[in-house]
Amino acid sequence: MAPNSEKPATDRRQVSFPHLEYPVTREEEPRTPQQWLKGKRLQDGAQDLWRIHDSLYDLTSFVDVHPGGTQWITVTKGTDITEAFETHHLKGLAEEQLPKYFVRKTDAPRNSPFTFVEDGFYKTLKLKVAEKIKEIPKNVRKRSDFVTDNLLAAFVAVSSLSCWMMNRNIWVGLALIPASGYLLSSLVTCSHNYFHRRDNWRMYIFNLIGSSYSDWRISHAMSHHLHTNTAQDIELSVLEPFLLFLPYRTKSLFEQLAALYWPVIYSVALVVQLIKEVICCAVNVEGKQLTLANAIPFLVPTWMWYFGGLPLHWTLAVWVSTLTFASFFFVMFGLTAGHHAHENFFEGDKPRAEYVDWGLHQLDTVVERIDYAGNHFKSLTRFGDHYLHHLFPTLDHAELKYLYPILYEHCSKYEEQLRTTTFYKALISHCKQLIRNTPHDFTEKNRK
Repeated sequence: MAPNSEKPATDRRQVSFPHLEYPVTREEEPRTPQQWLKGKRLQDGAQDLWRIHDSLYDLTSFVDVHPGGTQWITVTKGTDITEAFETHHLKGLAEEQLPKYFVRKTDAPRNSPFTFVEDGFYKTLKLKVAEKIKEIPKNVRKRSDFVTDNLLAAFVAVSSLSCWMMNRNIWVGLALIPASGYLLSSLVTCSHNYFHRRDNWRMYIFNLIGSSYSDWRISHAMSHHLHTNTAQDIELSVLEPFLLFLPYRTKSLFEQLAALYWPVIYSVALVVQLIKEVICCAVNVEGKQLTLANAIPFLVPTWMWYFGGLPLHWTLAVWVSTLTFASFFFVMFGLTAGHHAHENFFEGDKPRAEYVDWGLHQLDTVVERIDYAGNHFKSLTRFGDHYLHHLFPTLDHAELKYLYPILYEHCSKYEEQLRTTTFYKALISHCKQLIRNTPHDFTEKNRK
């Protein structure tokens, strides 16, 4: 439980950034992306418009012509989109168009600790990357498309085969279930590469695992990516109280014991998420509605039953088992991707400064798994190349490897270090973070 949680939500402050308001809906159940947006509308001072830095814009007429699709604009109305605007546009075209939608300046301070100074770490790196991507081969994204499409075909085949084999050799059928779950996890992780970008058909693959790509655009792309490991990171709050990664001194023994029982939580997470998604849509939580996209997860047991030849009830059992294995792999690779290490910054730690360059904050919240370096398949299917993916989320994973020389050179110029680990060390480190209840000090004098 967060310190001062007994205070009214409007009186609470963030621990790491006490000059900022605490997210008013952070502890409200069922902790949906829609609730997170509701809280931002209450606190961002955007006045039913869109806030970028200290200006308000009316993007209503831009919704239907936004190159990335309508959702990015429609759901963020009434919020501060500064971080999204800065990190999702690399070519400078958005900055040229923005003045047409200007309404007025605002004196209200931003409820964010992040800065984007023109000569700062992130903005200068962004300029270098914008030039470099012009040299990247034009067809390089097809490598990710090839991997994703073949994983989809493999999953369709193996998931159906697991049911088909149950009638012929039950041990082979049982052995195919974890293999099918691993394929589903890898496939859905690949699709995460696509929902960060403009609308495309591959983003719908994400729904096969029981989640919603449109919700994850909010909870993952808009919350976690832009407010990593802060009080505004909804991906931390939805795991509580079973997994409390924040280093609060009030962390209970039960919460610290998660360092032992995390495999159970990881295995059931996506099954619970599927149930939660259906219920929230059915009862219209904060405007959520059932759509055709909600039927996508149920395509999996449908083709397993049609091609596998098992009775429906046994097919459903195999499907749930497959989803359980997929959940374990997906969450495990996701939570060892770089953010949950015990040496990283989290809400509750002392930050570099009261206001922090957004790019430098990303360096404080990532430890890169070096054993995935240079391997496109591992990077794409296990959330690899995490530094660059967070700094430039709209780029394809196949493009990221071309940017490392620039990132290394830039970090050297600013006397910053890219911290690295291995998958197995990251697994141990994330257990240590579940135990940690002593805040770190990230101020300049303590970092050096």
